[in-house]
Amino acid sequence: MSLHILANTEVSGLRRPLLLPRFNSFYDLYPVNLENLIVQALALYEKGDLEQSQRVFKEALEVDSLNMTALTHLGRIAARQEKLTDACYWLARAAGLPGAGATVHYELGCFLELRARSDDELDLALQSYSRAVELDINQHAAFFNKANIHKRKGEVELALQSYNAAIYVETLNPYYFNNRGDLLLQLKSLPFALQDFDRAIELDPSIGYFQDNKGNVLKELRRLDESSVAFKRSLAIDPENALTYNNFGSLFLEQEFWDKALACFEMALRIEPGFYYALYNKGLLYQRFNLLDKALECYEKALLSHPASMDVKWNISIIELTRGDLGKGLIGYEERYRLPENRGFAPKTSKPFLTSLIDDAQCKRILIWNEHGLGNEIFFASFLRHPLLASKNVRVKFDPRLLSLVSASFKDFTNIRFISSWDEISADDYDAHIGIASLPFLLGIDLDQVKFFALSSPYLHLVDKARTQAIRETFGISGIVNAAEVMDNETVAGKVPKLLVGISWKSVNQKTGSRRSVELEHLIEVFKGLPIQLVNLQYGDVQGDLAKVYETEPYETEPNETEPYEARGDTTEGLKSSNADLPLLHSSGVDNFSSIYALAEVIKACDLVVSIDNSTLHLASALGRPTCALIPFVADWRWFLNREDSPWYKNTKLYRQEKMGQWDKPLSLLRVDLERALAAL
Repeated sequence: MSLHILANTEVSGLRRPLLLPRFNSFYDLYPVNLENLIVQALALYEKGDLEQSQRVFKEALEVDSLNMTALTHLGRIAARQEKLTDACYWLARAAGLPGAGATVHYELGCFLELRARSDDELDLALQSYSRAVELDINQHAAFFNKANIHKRKGEVELALQSYNAAIYVETLNPYYFNNRGDLLLQLKSLPFALQDFDRAIELDPSIGYFQDNKGNVLKELRRLDESSVAFKRSLAIDPENALTYNNFGSLFLEQEFWDKALACFEMALRIEPGFYYALYNKGLLYQRFNLLDKALECYEKALLSHPASMDVKWNISIIELTRGDLGKGLIGYEERYRLPENRGFAPKTSKPFLTSLIDDAQCKRILIWNEHGLGNEIFFASFLRHPLLASKNVRVKFDPRLLSLVSASFKDFTNIRFISSWDEISADDYDAHIGIASLPFLLGIDLDQVKFFALSSPYLHLVDKARTQAIRETFGISGIVNAAEVMDNETVAGKVPKLLVGISWKSVNQKTGSRRSVELEHLIEVFKGLPIQLVNLQYGDVQGDLAKVYETEPYETEPNETEPYEARGDTTEGLKSSNADLPLLHSSGVDNFSSIYALAEVIKACDLVVSIDNSTLHLASALGRPTCALIPFVADWRWFLNREDSPWYKNTKLYRQEKMGQWDKPLSLLRVDLERALAAL
């Protein structure tokens, strides 16, 4: 503050004002030794007397407003007082000085990071850390914090580079190895992640969550017993760690040790009642037991702490769909693109997503693209028949394996053209686009409309219907039986000595395939002693399954996606069973994975198809063949709850597990129905 003083004096009889000298500060009047102030303030700081230290440092700034020591320590004092805004203010002033070193920029980065509430604020912290390592390449802590921010922002390559730099400079910090290991775990670089966690534990075995992280990577490596040991060691170090109990519960959940999993989640919630991950996993456990009300209760509590959780919202939507509430469930189903496994289907285009089918002036040309896999494409193809699409010019991208079949099936829909590659279409060919799984939502499908679609099935058709009898004769069956009527216990004409039954018994889906699949040897028991000829409809590598039941050399097929069935020759290959009356035939030259049109011809020739929930089930049902669907205890939402009929396919009957993982009851019911049907022949 400048000091101006006016005084009155008498000079030669005149009253004149006297202007005293202007001083820059109080200390110009009373000189103070700046060095002494800094020494005094530092001593107070070391003693922990923050208030007095702060006062003296501010006095020092009155003498020299650019004093680096005073500015940095005022920032540190503010931080220790949990005044992050003040801390950032003082350190930013210090960092702006020409002589600011790496430590000042590092400390400013720390407090900016602690204060950050947005990506922009995180970027400010990142800039400070970057400046610190520019000034001092050995500033390993700045490298480490820099890596953590890159990781938080999803910039994994930059994060990995910074972790590597931190470890290169400081090779004995266990936290550096632990955090790099966590990043490698996210990147699924599991062996290297395990090495880092082991190194972190070696450097400091007293940190419980190092063991916890090791348990997680061992779980991913399917070394489940070792994973359990790591979690136990973590809890031995820190028995009140809610996160470790949650992770241990996740291991038990994967092993289907339900009681142990639930106990772990409950323990985690006792320690930390609002713990999001434990609430989510507990809800997931209840959902797997179809205890949907309890699952929803857990999910709603989880949303209180993480309102934006996509995983929770997705599971709630699946529950709504499973209960048949299509109105609510299909809204949530539209959020599927936010899940990692559903990204990458959409075209890279400037054209908008289709949001309405009403405004013809805005959108006459539509691109519909495939997603989710073969079975889903078959299922959602049903909605291409909807009247709201009739006035549109529609291009539909499908899996190349399905192209010949869907083209033949929709040949009367002149407004629809199918493609199998992005090269066949450009952005100039359509006004808007949508994923095929969005059709039910876009078309406003409800349960009443579901009935319409079921009654109007089948919707997949073959070009040459006369091929059916020829293929049946290839399998040694003459005549055709209406198996749908037989399964309803009605006497039919055109009796045949055997039913031709196609079977498919497993799914290769990594998440749910094991729960959906049934052992072939278990399924075969259903047909023993019955006048049935079995046909193999299972795709993928089945040699191991067949070896358990049949004594034979593995048959070989030559995949052919485009060649018509006639050109392959009407031959079959049989597998001799330990029961001579129950061979399993396979059509020569038909690859059940690649040759979908040929597989459809074989299915069409069958009197009955028995399949678990996989693409074969949807293919047989869409072709209108009488189909027995083996449905797991926790079913896909499309099969809804507690019903034996399919709302989508009128000729498909559901045989549901009543207990998780137990196929005895549904298979015994299937056996009864087969015996009843055959008795009517």
